[in-house]
This record gives sequence, C-alpha cells and structure tokens, in this order.
Amino acid sequence: MLLAQKGYRVLLVDRATFPSDTISTHVVHPLAVAALRRWGLADALAATGCPPIATYGFDFGTFRLAGTPGTADEPIAYCPRRIILDKLLLDAAAAAGAEIREGFVVEEIVAEDGRVVGIRGCSKQGTRVTERAAVVVGADGRNSIVADAVAPQK
Repeated sequence: MLLAQKGYRVLLVDRATFPSDTISTHVVHPLAVAALRRWGLADALAATGCPPIATYGFDFGTFRLAGTPGTADEPIAYCPRRIILDKLLLDAAAAAGAEIREGFVVEEIVAEDGRVVGIRGCSKQGTRVTERAAVVVGADGRNSIVADAVAPQK
C-alpha cells in the first residue's frame, strides 16, 4: 500500500483468496494501531466491531504479567480475526493502486547473476506467468520460497 501510494508499480500475489480465515493471535499492538492511524486505516478497523483492548494479562503459571501496554496517545490494541485484518489491508493496497492476484501460487524464484529478478507461478485459472521486478519481497512465512532462493545468513 505505502509503495503504491508513492507511485511504485506493486504486484501482490497470494496463494489464498480473501477473506480467508486462519487460526492466529493477530494482536495489533498500540504502536501498530498508531501506524494504522497514520495510514488512515485505524477507524476502519474500529468500525468492524473488533473490540478494543486496553489491558493485557499473560499467565505463565508461576507468575502473571499484567498492565496497559499502550501510550497516552495510543492506549488501545485490537485482536481482529485474520478475515478482518487481511481484507482491510488488501483493500487498502488495491485502493492505493497495487495490483492484487489472489489464488496465485509462486512456484519458483527467478534469479540472474545471483540476484532475484522475479517470480514464476500459476494463476488460479491455471495460466503460467513470469513476472519480473526490481525488488521482490517474500512475506511467505517460515517455509519461504524466497528465503530458500536467497539463502540468507542465519
């Protein structure tokens, strides 16, 4: 979303189609809520009916941590379901001009001269596609095809 707002050509591909539900504890902590507010999305998240969270409590059995993790300017956190948060972010990226391809499976990273220059994959219609890019960002989790391709130091 932010790159598209700056005028960059952005292609976002995801194997999922949205909204898609996944089990997670996606807490949007107060500082992240501040970021959503800067981006004009905090009110949209609040409008979904997701209840605000003003205090946290973590029970570790032998001890418990509790308190208010927010700041005076941003005291509230949220814990939306992924169907809410993911769709909100996806729609904002599309509204900013990002091209969205849902149901797209990245099968391979395209590299030339030791540098990632694109992706190869399959659309939900079964069409094989190669896309080239100056920058490829992999936000594809712990079994990342992008991380495997670039073999980052651990």
